[in-house]
Amino acid sequence: MQQEPKQNLREERPHGTSIFPCAYYLMKGISARLRVKHHWHEEIEILYLKKGKYKIDINMETHECPQECFFFINPGELHDIRSLSSNYEEQAIVFDPQMLRFQSYDSIDEYILQPIANKELTFPRILDASNPVYTTFKAEYERISAAFCRNQQVTFAGEEIYPNDMVAQMQIKASLLQMLALLMDQELMCHTVHLENQRIESIKTVLAYITRHYPEKLYIQDLSSLVNMNEQYFCRFFKKAIGKPPIDYINDYRLTKAMHFLENTELPVTEVSLECGFNNMGNFQRLFKRKTGTTPLQYRKKSMTQKSK
Repeated sequence: MQQEPKQNLREERPHGTSIFPCAYYLMKGISARLRVKHHWHEEIEILYLKKGKYKIDINMETHECPQECFFFINPGELHDIRSLSSNYEEQAIVFDPQMLRFQSYDSIDEYILQPIANKELTFPRILDASNPVYTTFKAEYERISAAFCRNQQVTFAGEEIYPNDMVAQMQIKASLLQMLALLMDQELMCHTVHLENQRIESIKTVLAYITRHYPEKLYIQDLSSLVNMNEQYFCRFFKKAIGKPPIDYINDYRLTKAMHFLENTELPVTEVSLECGFNNMGNFQRLFKRKTGTTPLQYRKKSMTQKSK
């Protein structure tokens, strides 16, 4: 089997617009836990974990966040986010570091912005209230939040929010630069030599392959050969990295796609099953009910009812 091209490994979802590549997300829960599955992107992500406890996996390392804090995800880092309780509030700013650069090349560009773009200067992992700059950093973040949300009706449903005018964009960019200045002043930015971790690249390769080929029959032998491992070692490696065996991950990914088809198309359930890689209708029904608590038809009916309200 051929190696998956690297550009296909990243999250395809754009963040912001082509002229202002920066977006804002809000998630709030009181009855169900948050789960953002493994993915990666070339943008920087600043998570504001405002309420609740979280477990975040970054490049196969687990971090627990039991209190309010900011959490930073650098470009290219494979990450997974879970709330440990149903009562949570999480926000995120995702932006392309290129948007901070200046048209006239200066020392800030040379020693800060260009190294960030080249992944030679990275953000710290966590910033919490124990750091003396936390309060000031949080104030700048709240200015960004206000700029994104002004003149817009915003809910905590996880939708992507764009700034709707030039003044808001100026305020967002100014505050991002100020936040960066605060981190630099505290010497929290890290100079690194960018070395690709082969384990992380292997997981990215496999996840990308599953994303592209989930409607087809997938065999452990094929997945393990992608990364030159024997099947037994690959299964242990995958479970350690992702938290579940590869077959469970594939089924879960297919079921998530099936839920999307049921919510947004009129395809018969049998066709949804086949489109998502389930050739056995009985197995699809059983796994779907285990994941959602309902049958596919009941799920579609409930989704339609919610949309009509």
